Amino acid sequence: MRKILEYSLAGVLSFLFSRAFIHRIVLPTLWGYPRLTRVMARFPKTTVLLILFLTLALWLGWIQWDLKRLSPIYGYLIYSVYLLLLFIVLFTKASVYHAVNLNPFDFISHDRRTILEALLNVIYFIPLGGLYSLKADFTETNIIALLTILGIEILQYVFYLGSFAISDIILNWVGCLIGFTLFTIGARHFKQTIKTNA
Repeated sequence: MRKILEYSLAGVLSFLFSRAFIHRIVLPTLWGYPRLTRVMARFPKTTVLLILFLTLALWLGWIQWDLKRLSPIYGYLIYSVYLLLLFIVLFTKASVYHAVNLNPFDFISHDRRTILEALLNVIYFIPLGGLYSLKADFTETNIIALLTILGIEILQYVFYLGSFAISDIILNWVGCLIGFTLFTIGARHFKQTIKTNA
């Protein structure tokens, strides 16, 4: 009974966090991009689906953390949706195309939207850093992350899908490193359990 209450509370908290995060950070930032706004307008349930996806990801993640068991199916599902959403955001959000921004700190601003966008540029890449941590060490993750992000920025510029920005490279790279660190800590949690149970 205690576990049911705990998991129910975790579900409610996951929903409340997801709703606040989507409504206060994600949507206000994404609405600033006309092309992405048009894409989202085609699907009236976009907001609800984003909230439900994040709620489910957090809730199932918590249950796995508590049980100290990882389900590969959970990983495949979460990463499939995450990579699709990342692709959509990276290649449809631009309001400026085929431009180069060499200012590495253009996100330092008093403008709330600029700060939120910088925060999201970090958050978007946390799961990618976690994915890299599964097979790569810290040095390899740095190299792979930088090459991936550089490739994305070049594609955005070359195909008129966005601009090439040094600040985006820095923020995305920081997100990958945070993801690597969090997943490494998480891996220790699960390994300790396996050793204790053996």
